Amino acid sequence: MKTKSIILTIILGIFYPFSLISEVRRNRITFISLEHDNLSKDFKLIYERLSEEKKYDLRTVLFKFDSSFWGNIKYGYACIRQLFLIQSSHLVIIDYNNFVVSKFPHRKRVKVLQLWHATGALKKFGNDVERDYKVKNYDYTIVNSDFLKPIFARAFNLLESQVMVTGIPNNDKIFDSTFVEETKQRLLAKYPVLKNKKIITYAPTFRGRISTHFREALIDLEKVHQKLEEDYLIIYKSHPLISDSKYENNERVLFIQDELISSLFCITDILVTDYSAIAIDWMVFDKPIIAYSPDLINYSRKPGFTFDYQEEFPGPVSKNEEELVEAIKSVSKNVAENRLKRKKFTDKMYKFNDGKSTERVLDLIESIMGSF
Repeated sequence: MKTKSIILTIILGIFYPFSLISEVRRNRITFISLEHDNLSKDFKLIYERLSEEKKYDLRTVLFKFDSSFWGNIKYGYACIRQLFLIQSSHLVIIDYNNFVVSKFPHRKRVKVLQLWHATGALKKFGNDVERDYKVKNYDYTIVNSDFLKPIFARAFNLLESQVMVTGIPNNDKIFDSTFVEETKQRLLAKYPVLKNKKIITYAPTFRGRISTHFREALIDLEKVHQKLEEDYLIIYKSHPLISDSKYENNERVLFIQDELISSLFCITDILVTDYSAIAIDWMVFDKPIIAYSPDLINYSRKPGFTFDYQEEFPGPVSKNEEELVEAIKSVSKNVAENRLKRKKFTDKMYKFNDGKSTERVLDLIESIMGSF
């Protein structure tokens, strides 16, 4: 990655002076994503609400990175486009670590707001891990609780006063019982095989790096399913950064990629994940969660965790497929103990449970846009 980073820095350095020629547009807001090639989750919610007001010039750079040769060429072009839009926007909203923002300082009147793509962080990230470049030049970020403020401040090279506890807009809907029930009924109609089943959703984080390639976690879901009773059904939801999966056409596992994980939560009885922050989102439902973490020792060293994973994870931690099967079969045991663990975890990770995080983020944006 260092060679790629050097080449990209040189190319962008040529264009950088020209990006400073145009003036900052006081009503321009630019959304930049490297995880989705369309408006999704928080971006979609905020963009649509701002569009309704018809007072902002809204721009987007929506790009899903892939590590192929042409993927890198397209990424370079997207970075050049970012450069010019960043320097001409009063507010830039990003959802991932951003090379252009960090490498090329923006003007004083330009503000950068990080709407991180996850509700929080179980694993270390940003400047808390070894990186090819330092994350910097952000002005604000949002988090879900006071516990997360110092973690995000370190990760993004911010003061804690620049970290705003607003809650996460995309989570508002899962606090809405009507949304949950309607989504459940919609998915049962779409996938009749789910009816009258104990539904296990397996949703791990990715392995690898954006600069090299991403790979999915290793697990034999067929073997796990075979050891369970017939009334269980496994849904596999791969991470958005995984472009292909060996389970896409598997008869024993229901592979669903075209639904948000928040929607799949509405039909899930047991969530199995690993180091993904979706464990935080899942707490809203107060249902069993199990960690499948066969690489826990290596992961605890690099990148490491933001909390005591083995002690504070809100459910059983399994390190092989046999332990996972046993944990699934035992969810009806130790109910009170697991509920207490979930409550402690929830209290740490949530400040608000009112479903009004979108409004708080919009208020923050209005405040930033009014400070030109």
